[in-house]
Amino acid sequence: MNLYALIIGIVIAVYVIIRFRKTRLERKKWVYPVLLATFPVYYWVFAVYASDYRALAVEVIIGFIFLVIAYIAYKLSSFMSLLLLAFGYLAHGVYDIAHNSFFYNPGTPLWWPEFCGAVDVLIGLYLVYFAASMRRKNAEAA
Repeated sequence: MNLYALIIGIVIAVYVIIRFRKTRLERKKWVYPVLLATFPVYYWVFAVYASDYRALAVEVIIGFIFLVIAYIAYKLSSFMSLLLLAFGYLAHGVYDIAHNSFFYNPGTPLWWPEFCGAVDVLIGLYLVYFAASMRRKNAEAA
């Protein structure tokens, strides 16, 4: 386990969450879906960098799942959108951590699973919290 990559991933995730809150970007419906949709692209670039087009094909198929999750979440109501996005981020975090168990993409940096997994899992957990707090706030207002 690469502890430095894990710590940097945690710092980046916290920074993204704070930045999105501070600038009120998290209130925009498109922000978290777009961020989730970008994550598979990194694996595509890693496969192209390594000239491993078999890995690229598998990464595109798996990445398409996360693109669909992001698109559906964008189309849903706020609470359901946040829950689906949380699922997508958490699932991508599991994918990052277990990536080499499924297949090998030689272009993926050795530190990537810890880094990206930390970012994904923390943002996913935050989205669960954000959805619950929105639901609670809406219930109190009603």
